[in-house]
Amino acid sequence: MKNITSPFRLIKKAFEIFGKKKNFVFLIQIYIPIGLLSLFFLLSVYIPFLSDFFTTSLGGLIMTILNFLFVFIMVFVNLAGIVAINKILDGESLQIEKTFTEAWHKYFKFLFLSIILYLVYALGIILLVIPFIFVATWFVFSKFIVAESGMGIWISLAKSRKLVKGIFWKIFIRIFVFALFTFSVQTILMFLPFGIGTIVFSLCGALFVLPTLLLYKEIKVNRTEFASDEILNG
Repeated sequence: MKNITSPFRLIKKAFEIFGKKKNFVFLIQIYIPIGLLSLFFLLSVYIPFLSDFFTTSLGGLIMTILNFLFVFIMVFVNLAGIVAINKILDGESLQIEKTFTEAWHKYFKFLFLSIILYLVYALGIILLVIPFIFVATWFVFSKFIVAESGMGIWISLAKSRKLVKGIFWKIFIRIFVFALFTFSVQTILMFLPFGIGTIVFSLCGALFVLPTLLLYKEIKVNRTEFASDEILNG
């Protein structure tokens, strides 16, 4: 396949897409649930009566439940964010309700895939860095495949690995740069007072998804065997 776009150009393109007023407003609205939850957790720390309540037995139980809910909501919003970005890239109508509805129809596949990936990545870390590098790179596109097509979990994992085949290190270098980009922005935002940076980071989640999703779109288009492979179309 032809040369892959450099990670820095993909990050630049992500900024250009995210920075367009129409796209920006749409994507921020998609991520508002995570922003609101982040705000709540910050208030529970900075407001005395809330912080005192959550140190009690009842408060601790409620906080545990809220943390579980946060995880499920975060997975849903991340899926909705991918769906929303796909709509932007495909030139479709940008409707919040329609985007959330489409995300809901694929939610449980995406949730189970997220759990599987978490376990696989955790196992990779336990087995030291090299196994983690391989599984993280092989399956980097699997969530996009589920969000885009609604295909099964195992097929999505197989498709992702097939896309990476033969260009593994090129993909790894790019996702490593994307991870550094995300970490750098998050670190800078941490210097904002009262946890404001956490909320800003949450609302701008689509910006950090965009480079990898753009890479996925590029690889998918340029690998002709992806469309014809019998296993992947199963």
